[in-house]
Amino acid sequence: MLFLFLNVGCSSGEDGDVAACSVQWSTELQDELNALSQAATAQAQNPGPTTCENFRSAAEDYLEALRPYGNCSALTGQNRLEWQNAVEDAEIQIQEIDCSQDT
Repeated sequence: MLFLFLNVGCSSGEDGDVAACSVQWSTELQDELNALSQAATAQAQNPGPTTCENFRSAAEDYLEALRPYGNCSALTGQNRLEWQNAVEDAEIQIQEIDCSQDT
């Protein structure tokens, strides 16, 4: 299942991007992560269109909540490129989830 775990450790930037550079992202995103985990478990235990849509929605919510952490001013060069690629890959994976059929 889809779990995008990216650890961006950076300090507060001069432009006030404390939240975007937070090293506590895993704690700050705990609600979204729990929802994603529960949706993945439900889909695995009872596959079908409804649980699939719930999983897809939870994955989208998690990715949206994670997105601001890519604005950290200390995320530069190769790290920023890897971040962007991981987010793009996750978006593609979410879009490719086909919930139209029972699985």
